[in-house]
Amino acid sequence: MGTSGKMQDISSAALNTRSAPRFAWLDSLWLDLALSLVAGVLYALIVLGPGPLNPRNVDWLPFDTAYHYIGWELFRQDTNLHWPLTHTDRIGYPEGDSVAALDLNPLLAVVLKPLSPLLPEPCQYVGLEIVLACALQFFFAIRLFRLILGPNPLAIALSGLFFLLSPPLNLRLMGHDSLSNHWLLLATLLVFLRAQRKSNAAIRQFVISAVLLAAVSVGVNPYLAVQVLLMLTAAVASLLWRRRLTLSGAAGIMVLLSGISFMMAYSLGLVSIAGQGYSRGGYRYFSMNLLSVVDPRGWRSIIFPRLPGAAAGQYEGYNYLGAGVVVLAVIVIIAAFFRWRKLPRPSPGWAVPLLFCCLLLTLMALSTKITIGGRTLMDLDPAERISPYLAPLRASGRFFWMPYYVLLTAVLAVPFLMFRRMWANLLIASVLVLQVADTRALRHAVHAEASKQHPSPLKSAVWSKLGSIHKNLIVLPAWQCGTSESPGGLQGYRIFGFLAVQQKMRINSYQSARYTAGTGESHCGIQPIFAVWEWPLSPDSAYVVTPAVATVIAQGPTGPGKCHDLDGFILCSIKSDFGLSPTLMSPEMRHNSATANSGPEDSDTSPLTPLQDMFTSKPYDEKKSSGH
Repeated sequence: MGTSGKMQDISSAALNTRSAPRFAWLDSLWLDLALSLVAGVLYALIVLGPGPLNPRNVDWLPFDTAYHYIGWELFRQDTNLHWPLTHTDRIGYPEGDSVAALDLNPLLAVVLKPLSPLLPEPCQYVGLEIVLACALQFFFAIRLFRLILGPNPLAIALSGLFFLLSPPLNLRLMGHDSLSNHWLLLATLLVFLRAQRKSNAAIRQFVISAVLLAAVSVGVNPYLAVQVLLMLTAAVASLLWRRRLTLSGAAGIMVLLSGISFMMAYSLGLVSIAGQGYSRGGYRYFSMNLLSVVDPRGWRSIIFPRLPGAAAGQYEGYNYLGAGVVVLAVIVIIAAFFRWRKLPRPSPGWAVPLLFCCLLLTLMALSTKITIGGRTLMDLDPAERISPYLAPLRASGRFFWMPYYVLLTAVLAVPFLMFRRMWANLLIASVLVLQVADTRALRHAVHAEASKQHPSPLKSAVWSKLGSIHKNLIVLPAWQCGTSESPGGLQGYRIFGFLAVQQKMRINSYQSARYTAGTGESHCGIQPIFAVWEWPLSPDSAYVVTPAVATVIAQGPTGPGKCHDLDGFILCSIKSDFGLSPTLMSPEMRHNSATANSGPEDSDTSPLTPLQDMFTSKPYDEKKSSGH
């Protein structure tokens, strides 16, 4: 990037007129990769501890990552090939479902499945993914600032640490492993800036990088993919504006990116089959608040108090900058007020598309109901006529992540435009100390959550025999039909999902980020209960049911004596009585037993911590699951 009259692009030449050739050897891709891997491992150990990095350790998995793990294990146990690639009948039996709908990392699941014979059992890849996410976050941050700052190793390393400390990233290290891949956003921003270079190879490199980023981001998570694709579109617009691309060339690149993205999404099962839309609510509820950048939410800040929100679901729009970044931004704004005439002006050829992309994503994050603090500033759709069509943008607060990192990059880079390198480095180092102290409470909460164990309430040896007798585990009512009515309550998806994994059984009951309308109809309503009323239980299946369903089974063709009390649950089978009593407890006995030995429905065996509670508190819920 160079200059055009008085309009200067942000580049190492603009920010560092005093380059240091003696540091040129540090500009090594392999050195950056090695340092980033070390940084990723160390940071993951600091924040999570060693337990989650052990693939065999699955008891630590919290609410969301637990159902991601269940989906992955049942997917890897399926020896058949399906289309889309992530479909399996081992979850959501008998129709099955795509495990991509569970919001695990489908690309990583597809890549790792052929390696299953080499992997241990059990095997969770959440810890590995978090290490890679942290390492790549640091890697692309330092590559980004190497491009912007030039040979300034101290400033590059300090800036990279700010991105590791990013509060939105750290929250996702515990709550949602696939969404911890914020490095995709940094890589896209890096590709955007590199595309502005005036070299013959820049366009070719941009196209190759854009195709790879589009494919990988779609394969990792749709929310990240939307932001990546919009930023790549802004890059194409900037190249067209600056006449680096012809109109036909720009159109060709967009067609290529769209085609690659669609094929990736379709092959991984992210496109709804047979026109059945995904049915989950929450749009407007999971939005971003205008005060989110200065709201630490439930974690104590050195400077900022917790601010009121318009809805509990606005944790999805958690975009706290941190006290260090906010203080730095204030300093930058004040200094710019006095020195604005001396500051270089960014070229509109790249600045306008970049800012327009950030503005669009910010509006998407705010949703049609714009809130500030606990008040509604503007409701663009009070009758909610448009909102149902925007339901796929359910957790819209996440769309601010790209603008967040653009803002963070600008705040960290601008001091080097206004101050001498030594003073700029000192300023960045000082606010980094403040940032570390200010965000400590969040990291402590994540560490505490990762250190927690979730033992199963299934203690009897009978459970360990199910897989040798039955192929399927049927839970009635299924968890997705209403957690309060399903055996095990809120934790039922975990209790019986883990059992299905351990016993290598197919299961009908599961937690997912989204369900198709057809899936809901087949598992919920009167159809499953009508089946056990009209026909005998299947000999291939073991059933875990509520007392009401057990009564229906006893009065149907199966007859009495096939259901048994076990560890506070009711297990039914026509193939074995497991040596258990055929007489079920009376309602009074069951109530007294539940009171004396409170189980998972009382959250005693796996209590929700404040962090989990934030991820599972959804008062809007439409009688469906409470995950996200």
